[in-house]
Formats: sequence, structure tokens, C-alpha cells
Amino acid sequence: MRALHAAATITATAALALGLTACGSSGSSNSSADSTASTSTAPTASATDATGTTGSTSTTSGSTGTGTGTTGSTGSGTGTTGSTGTGTGTGTGASSRTSRCHTADLAISFATGGDAVPSTTSGDQTSTAVALRNKSGHICTLKGFPGVDLKGSGATTTWSLARKSASTTSFTLANGDTTEFTITFLVTKKGEEGSWTPTTAVVTPPNETTSVSLAWPWSPVLLQDGATHPGTYVGPIGS
Repeated sequence: MRALHAAATITATAALALGLTACGSSGSSNSSADSTASTSTAPTASATDATGTTGSTSTTSGSTGTGTGTTGSTGSGTGTTGSTGTGTGTGTGASSRTSRCHTADLAISFATGGDAVPSTTSGDQTSTAVALRNKSGHICTLKGFPGVDLKGSGATTTWSLARKSASTTSFTLANGDTTEFTITFLVTKKGEEGSWTPTTAVVTPPNETTSVSLAWPWSPVLLQDGATHPGTYVGPIGS
């Protein structure tokens, strides 16, 4: 009987130990499950944030693409502006050339035909025309008074003629066009008091320093190179 009781006691003790072990195992399993759920939730939230950040980066990249397109448009505009500038420069140079008539541009001569011949009557105040023809090949303009010096042969006399009191007008001459000016003078006869026969008329176009010498084709003139208001003088271009 004592042996049987001891066996029963051992068996009961073993059963109690087994029950305690089972309870401990059940608590461990619950703790592990809670830990697993917590770990699973954290990565999911983190992945969501990462996905949102990626979307934001994608939007920024789209803006960068738009900016690049705008830069390309600016480059195109710059090319157009350069083309326009070149065209304008060429047009201006080709269309606006009208210069002053230089001495070398002009064929200068006395007008001697028909009614251009002045009076030869002593004491008359008469006039002769000097023609200026544009031979330059381009358009040019003349305005103002020419210079005229009368020179005699075998002497040092040079008479720079006074200018007529008159206004001036600009004349535009196409190639081949002609204008003129007049020399008014007092006629004398050879041998009369104050009579002087020029041999050369030196003509200088307005605003020029180069001259052309023309043989004087007319009668003697009354020399008044010292007079305040001489009867011999020069008119403006176009007179």
C-alpha cells in the first residue's frame, strides 16, 4: 500500500508538471504572435511612405522636362533675330546712297550753242551759262555756289568772282542729267579803258577743292576786281 501511494504521488506530480509545461508553452506562442503582427505592420507603413516619395520625385522630373523645352524655344528665337539684323543692314546699304556730286563726277563746259551766246555789245551786262553733267554712273546732288576765277594770259591777274545775292536749292542729278549756273559780266571792246580779256575760267563745284579749267570763249570784260559791287558775278547752281 505504501508503494502504491508513492507511485500515485509520482504520477500526480508528473501530471502537474506536464500541465504547467503546457501553460508555459501556450504563453510563449501568444507572445510570438504579437511580435510577428507588430513587425508586419511597420514594414507596410514604411513601404507606403516610400511609394509616396517616389511619386513626388516623378512629378519633379516632369517639370524638368518642361523647362528643357522652353530653352529650346529661346534658341530658335535667337536665330531668327540674327537673320533679321542681317537683312536690315543689307537693305539699308543698297537703298540709301545719294552722295554729293564731286568734281570727278561732272563734265563741265560752257554752253555755247544757239541762244547761249551772250551779247557782244560794249557796255551791256550779259551772261553765259556753264553746264554740269553727271557722268558718275550714280545719282548725286549739287547745292550752293560754284567758285569761279578768271585768269588772263601773260599776267598774274586772277579775278575771283563775287556771288550773286540769291538763295540756293538742292538739285538731284541722275546719271546723264545736266544742270547749270550763270556768269554775269560787263562787256567791253578791246582797247577800251578797263578792258580785259580772260583766257581761262577756273570752275570749282560747290563744296569741292578740285577745279576744272575752261577756255574763255567770249569778248573782253570790264575788269572790276577791286569793286565793292562789280557788274561781273556768279549765280548759284540752277540759276
